[in-house]
Amino acid sequence: MASRTAELTSAGWQRIVVAADSKGPRLYEWAAVRVAVGEHGWPGPERWLLVRRSASDPTEYAYYLSNASPETPLGTLARVAGARWPIEQCFEEGQGEVGLDQYEVRRYDSWQRHITLALLAHTFLADLRRQAVGGVISRLIMHQ
Repeated sequence: MASRTAELTSAGWQRIVVAADSKGPRLYEWAAVRVAVGEHGWPGPERWLLVRRSASDPTEYAYYLSNASPETPLGTLARVAGARWPIEQCFEEGQGEVGLDQYEVRRYDSWQRHITLALLAHTFLADLRRQAVGGVISRLIMHQ
């Protein structure tokens, strides 16, 4: 990958805010090139090699492979790659709040039922939390 990323010139990097987290907006520099990804030295289908570089430390890189179409803009690739954090947060909350990781099943259909019900319970709790916070915020706004 290092040889392909060496091809990226400074003109190929774009600063893109992909999302906001507890520390504020996450701003990174992004670049992408098309590469043929294969196995055992054989070329495979072309994919996007998406490279994320830290804006504060240009020596810190992260790499992503995407099978998005060749016409996909860099901003879209970056936003999809940046969506990983909220998904990880959702699974972490699900494990702690509704036992998403507490399954002991031997068959796929049992596993599927457990995961579906756990995610449904997590969605229900998240919606209750949103309503409770929304209700508090709307009451504060009305009293001002």
